[in-house]
Amino acid sequence: MSAPPDQEKATQHADARRRRLLYSLNDLQQALSACAFLYECDEDASYSKVDLRRFRCFETTLVVAYTRPFAQSRGGTMPLTMKMVGLKLSDEKRSLHERLVEMRNTIMAHSDEDMMRMTVEPFDVWEGDSEPPLYMIQTVFDEGITLTGKLLFDTNELLLEVYQATVRTLFKDLQARPESFALRIDSEAARAARNTAPRSAAARGAQVTTGDESE
Repeated sequence: MSAPPDQEKATQHADARRRRLLYSLNDLQQALSACAFLYECDEDASYSKVDLRRFRCFETTLVVAYTRPFAQSRGGTMPLTMKMVGLKLSDEKRSLHERLVEMRNTIMAHSDEDMMRMTVEPFDVWEGDSEPPLYMIQTVFDEGITLTGKLLFDTNELLLEVYQATVRTLFKDLQARPESFALRIDSEAARAARNTAPRSAAARGAQVTTGDESE
């Protein structure tokens, strides 16, 4: 005899929630590692463009990895919410969380025009007199780091709080239903993901929510 529709739906919801919580651990661990690497950046020191870009890579990874669980993904797995892990952030941390989401949506994962910062200057490199001049361009982009000093410290505290809440929630669920944690997810699409064709514009444009929604 098959399970009633309501029970089957509840089971599917619980399974999707568990998958989201488990995979969020990986995202949050990446964000914490990037945050640790970013501590190498001294806000009072001078760096070459190469070093600044290295720090910018850490910053981008931090923001994208932290906010990734809060994005609606394909496949029916709901995004992570603070309610899902029983977490009520302080006003300060709530504001910082929203700031990181905004950074992800407008700068890190997208290039919104109103957030662009660059200077471009054409220059003539042709020395002859009889031919049309040959032009090149000199570009200067914003290589600055946003998450430094106290802001980086506060970000690390936020990451730890969300990560620890996720671990506690999973531990509680594990004690109640240990058999449900014996799973393996390894789809063909996942194995081929690094060689797959570009995704559709709709998939690329998915925006992250602030994570306040209910489960």
